[in-house]
Amino acid sequence: MGIKRYVLLSVVYMLAVGLYVYSFSGDKYTLDLYALTLTLPVAVWIVVPVFVLFLASVSHLAFYSFKDFFYKRALKKDYDTFINVSKSRILGEKSSLKFKTQWFRTPGLVIKSFKYISGQNTPDLENEELVEYCKVVSSIQSGKYEDIKKYKLSRDNDLFMQNEKNRLKEEPKYCYSILKNCDNLESELCKLAYSELLNIGTFSEIKKYDFHIDKGMFRRMMERYLDEEDDFDIDINSIEKMLEQFNANSEDYLELAQEIKIKLDPDTLINLFRKLYNEKGQLAANAYLYTLYELQMIDKVRDILDNSDEDEFLKFKTLLFLRDHGKTIDTIKFLKV
Repeated sequence: MGIKRYVLLSVVYMLAVGLYVYSFSGDKYTLDLYALTLTLPVAVWIVVPVFVLFLASVSHLAFYSFKDFFYKRALKKDYDTFINVSKSRILGEKSSLKFKTQWFRTPGLVIKSFKYISGQNTPDLENEELVEYCKVVSSIQSGKYEDIKKYKLSRDNDLFMQNEKNRLKEEPKYCYSILKNCDNLESELCKLAYSELLNIGTFSEIKKYDFHIDKGMFRRMMERYLDEEDDFDIDINSIEKMLEQFNANSEDYLELAQEIKIKLDPDTLINLFRKLYNEKGQLAANAYLYTLYELQMIDKVRDILDNSDEDEFLKFKTLLFLRDHGKTIDTIKFLKV
């Protein structure tokens, strides 16, 4: 029974009792209590205990109604908290939200330890927001880029990182924005952005970032440099520095000599590999001899070979021997055997 109905029926009951008693006796009764003297009809005195009980019962009902109201409100807040925690876990975020009621504490702790993994189908949930979150996660994990700024994910969040990678694939020029905000050049995302920059950036843009150049990066830049349809340009000094940075070996110098000869004029080509030979010695010797041999500077090659030890540059000595006897072979294949 609702408290309003209880009050109404109680008032009707007290009036009925009072009127019933009054119909039998209209006499009055005087109560003397210390200095207090109170005279009331007998019917009223009969109703007074009922009224006192009415006040006590209404107070009791009001107390538990308020208690039930606050408990239900706490349940509603915990339900909202549970939904928010679920949203955080779907997005892969941690949540510091706490539950106040015992009915949500254990489920709340359980949901905080879960990790959402999207499947082929979106979970059949009644809450539309949770369905939306699941769809966003599934879309990102399938390789699509989504605008998730409103979710305010932390920058080390796996979903955020995956979404950034997806955007980088869809918008290669986004690498500029990523690199501009890179605090840690060793992070996977920064490395991916730099790798994309190698495909689209100018050399001046590439060298602004202090990434360690490895052999693979150098090869990619050289491919662009040697591509006639690409306006990518590298200065000779930078080529030398990159060779030094990734500790190029003899094969690397020889491969560079073979490829770059189509890009540089003979004088520049000779000067480059003579300098490398003087600085690196045996590491760049084959590349320098190959350059001289290809440019038909045979006398210079003979001069270097004649001043070498007997067991040095055997392949070049063999090349000259074959040449002197009218035999021709694929120079670069022979040198790489």
